[in-house]
Amino acid sequence: MKKIILLSLLPLSQCVIAQRAGGMGDVPVIGSIVFTEIMADPSPPVLLPDKEYLEITNRTGDTIFTGGLILIAGPDSVTLPAEAIAPQEYVILCATGSRSALLPYGRVMAIKSFPSLNNDGELLALRDSDGRLLHAVSYTPAFLGQGPRSGGGWSAELTNLGNPFNEPAAWSPSVDPSGGTPGRVNSSERTAADLRCPQVIAVWTEDGDTIRVLFDETVMAVPGEQWLADGRETLPVVSGDPADRLLLVPLDQGLKRGEILSLAVPASVTDFAGNAACRGDLRTGIPSDPMAGEILFNELLFDPLPGGADYIELYNNSNTVVDLSSLYLANSLTAPANALTAVPRQLLPYEFVAVTVDRDAVVEGYPCASPYAVYEASRLPSMPDEGGTLILYNRMLTAVDRVSYSSAMHKGFLSGTEGIALEKVSPALPSDVAANWHSASEVCGWGTPGAANSVAVEPADAGEGLRLSSTRVSPDGDGFEEVVSVSVWPGGDDNIISVTVFNDRGYCVRRLAERFSAGAGATFVWDGTTDSGAGLPAGLYMVIAESVSSSGVSHRWKKVCAVLYR
Repeated sequence: MKKIILLSLLPLSQCVIAQRAGGMGDVPVIGSIVFTEIMADPSPPVLLPDKEYLEITNRTGDTIFTGGLILIAGPDSVTLPAEAIAPQEYVILCATGSRSALLPYGRVMAIKSFPSLNNDGELLALRDSDGRLLHAVSYTPAFLGQGPRSGGGWSAELTNLGNPFNEPAAWSPSVDPSGGTPGRVNSSERTAADLRCPQVIAVWTEDGDTIRVLFDETVMAVPGEQWLADGRETLPVVSGDPADRLLLVPLDQGLKRGEILSLAVPASVTDFAGNAACRGDLRTGIPSDPMAGEILFNELLFDPLPGGADYIELYNNSNTVVDLSSLYLANSLTAPANALTAVPRQLLPYEFVAVTVDRDAVVEGYPCASPYAVYEASRLPSMPDEGGTLILYNRMLTAVDRVSYSSAMHKGFLSGTEGIALEKVSPALPSDVAANWHSASEVCGWGTPGAANSVAVEPADAGEGLRLSSTRVSPDGDGFEEVVSVSVWPGGDDNIISVTVFNDRGYCVRRLAERFSAGAGATFVWDGTTDSGAGLPAGLYMVIAESVSSSGVSHRWKKVCAVLYR
């Protein structure tokens, strides 16, 4: 899986579109000099000196001069000394104080103010004096795996010089007995074909004048290229970060609040291996802060299968654009609220997004998932398997939505709930009503992250009185007619409503609502079960709704609904 580190931005004067690999020579181009080894955590040392270092390699057949090349490590940058690197030569980069210790292992280029390398990972990049990219890698501890080489003293090595941008697949811990191979050929070599297309992580605008497009890997584009925004040519696109993963698309005409802009990604935008972007059509708008009820919980997986991951699906119940980085989640009223993400990923009107800490596990585990609508966040609140509460806040910490869930909300006929999501039967229904939730259907692999729910019902047509969305319900787990919506609109603005289901012998089998404060009216959901969650036998059932207004006006309605099994 391609991991993303939110990148610090260079001044725009230093950021241009990455060059395509071409004629090698004195002027380096992308992929000519690359990082081939990273020793970020040398302690405790194995046999190598207890010193941090980087190794770079000239992949070309020409001598390349390093004068003016800029090494970027996270927030730090430093200019390399002016030296020549011969074809296929390996060079150790380190602090001046580490030179003598590393000199026995190969050629050393000592750098004054060499940046300290973060053990937890960060972006590394090499750019020339004109800002053109040579190589970038966002290393993480995952490069060293979970085994015995993950505890320090071992370097991460690039195992495939042919695909230097294919991270993390082309990186692995050194298997050399010393802990690394500074200054020489790496300890292992393997083919790591890059067949994955560049994925757009986020597209957004802050001012309506420039669109920002963030990819999950370095991309290349034709210098000065213009894209199409709503069919109009934009101004020339430039890079917005040290790794050329963020592209800035200036518009020739500013975007207005409330407008949704369509942006076409040219086929010429590819990764180093030549893979075109996964998506060619993007949409964005100027975001607004959501108010209560505008973003709703729509699907929850809190008891994943072994190797799986929890996810929370949100639905934009408004006609405005919302920035996920402006939303906060907590699992109780007294718990701290943590930002969903630092990346300004947008949720467009009436669309879904599923948020998880392991995107690949969720996308691969649910065949009906919408991959482009599954987003990987750095963390989520804990979601106990037996039940809990989730509260969604906006940036002012005003509650936008709340849900209390439990395993008892699943269908009673299920033998277990591992890997089975709870879905809202209609996205716009209130999240805090347990009857509005239902177990996902087996037809879709027990979950639909980022996509329309597998068990869904259209609310009954608007109109005064009692209305059912259907005259039958089939609660057999096949995803078809699993629930029926029961809408009660007595008229007026202040009503107390009760809804009860009776069998053909006149016995009460389900209370959908009892003295519910409904205002002008409300919609409830029945799934053909009793109050205890037990399935009812096939047959005819009577739905009776009663209301009393604040002025004392009362109403009573009844409708017949059949329970059927296929």
